Amino acid sequence: MIQNATSKTNKQFMILSAFGIIFVVDAHAWGGVGLMINIFPYNSFFIPMFCFISGYFFNPEKANNLVRYLLHKVHTLLMPFFVWNFIYGILITLLRHTNLVFYGSDLSIKTLFILPFFEGSLFEINSPAWFVPALFMVIFTYAVLYKIMFRGFPAFIVTFILAIAGASCIFLSRKGYNNSLLLPVLKTGFLLQFYHLGSYYHMHLEKYFHRIHKCITLLLPILINVWLMYIYNNQIHFNDITTMSGFLTDNYWLPLVTSLTGICFWLSISDIMIPILENNPIINYISSNTFTIMMHHILFFNIYNLILAVLTQFLIIYIPFDIMAFQSTAWYRFEPVSACRFIYLIFGVGGPLICKFYVENSTIYKKIYYKKRSY
Repeated sequence: MIQNATSKTNKQFMILSAFGIIFVVDAHAWGGVGLMINIFPYNSFFIPMFCFISGYFFNPEKANNLVRYLLHKVHTLLMPFFVWNFIYGILITLLRHTNLVFYGSDLSIKTLFILPFFEGSLFEINSPAWFVPALFMVIFTYAVLYKIMFRGFPAFIVTFILAIAGASCIFLSRKGYNNSLLLPVLKTGFLLQFYHLGSYYHMHLEKYFHRIHKCITLLLPILINVWLMYIYNNQIHFNDITTMSGFLTDNYWLPLVTSLTGICFWLSISDIMIPILENNPIINYISSNTFTIMMHHILFFNIYNLILAVLTQFLIIYIPFDIMAFQSTAWYRFEPVSACRFIYLIFGVGGPLICKFYVENSTIYKKIYYKKRSY
């Protein structure tokens, strides 16, 4: 899921990746679009779906050389994360010390390198990027387990073992163990099952999935979720996987079921949309820059807020914009009407992409890039 490839050959997963990152931004914009969220709440499936997508592209042959494989993941996942985490750390530290904002933490070795594996980003303005170190831990763990154990087990046995591990992590989290040094282990253990399911689907199940009529793969997840929402009084979502603290019921299997229904539904929609979207340059560019959008969309929410704050302060427009709330949290949203949420969605998706497009097409970037490629 988190990648910056220039193109995608698997059109179904290209579209699914684009849907997924739009869901992230839309959720953080408080659901301006809210596609099917009354049946498939974003927080009932979309983080597991990202792991499923990443697991789909797991390559067992590359994982044979474990050290090389993991070093590649450090280079493509962790290094860009830490670079941007450092930049955001400097930004928030400066803004805090000049009393322009009152949220986040100061830059330090702990907030830069250690706490992201526990609580996510401590600088708040890039907090959705908590998923990057979490995904790396999942990939690292899965690659090691595959090398030393999983290779000799039938895939369905591994699926069963990891599902039990995921449910156990929810159980332990609800018992309070997520408030300890076990948090990275619990987070990894919960997400690991979905990464494996993506790999299992790719290697064994995909050919069967495509043979099932789309009416079944669309309607069955809807019926299951409607039934679950009736049973659990609409409480089928789970929030804040960052700290493993958002599981609302004692049914430790519920997140697995709702994740599978959500993934199945949107996987089917993506397949149906291939003839329409397979050559769409916008969808392709969104899908190829999920890391960029994940890392920067909250910043662009706040750029929009900053524009409103300046216009309000200089009495250019008269709106009830809350300056203090804007300074107190990166998550402030000004929405006198719910349609304003759509503006945040546009800024959150479009802002990072437009900036990256112009950077990649700048003369300086091209000189550096082609010089690097020449070595």
